[in-house]
Amino acid sequence: MIVGGIVVRYTVKMRIKLLIAFATTLLLVGCGESAPTKTTLSALSQVQKDFDGRSVMVSGTLRTFDKPRHYWIENDALDRVALEGAINLAPLESKTVTVTGMFRYDSNAGRRIEVDELVALE
Repeated sequence: MIVGGIVVRYTVKMRIKLLIAFATTLLLVGCGESAPTKTTLSALSQVQKDFDGRSVMVSGTLRTFDKPRHYWIENDALDRVALEGAINLAPLESKTVTVTGMFRYDSNAGRRIEVDELVALE
């Protein structure tokens, strides 16, 4: 092979190393962000520390309060998780929704999801 006007010869050992490097690169490229963990509001409420910092997908009824304006999802047992993000949630108030995003738990701030996607189920 000619590289920059110089003839380069790859020995068998060099070819094996190049092949290993190429295969490793392919594997690392495939190790991107994993799919969100499907869970329930009950599970997020019971083992919240286990989910902290993980991408989750969970369903519940979207609720809001005016002063100050904030949103959360809840189930019939009133397990609740606050929703944060730039998505306009107002049109989906009182609807059953599925939320995908990063779950965060802090003993002072509580449970919240940084919303990536919100889809109405009704």
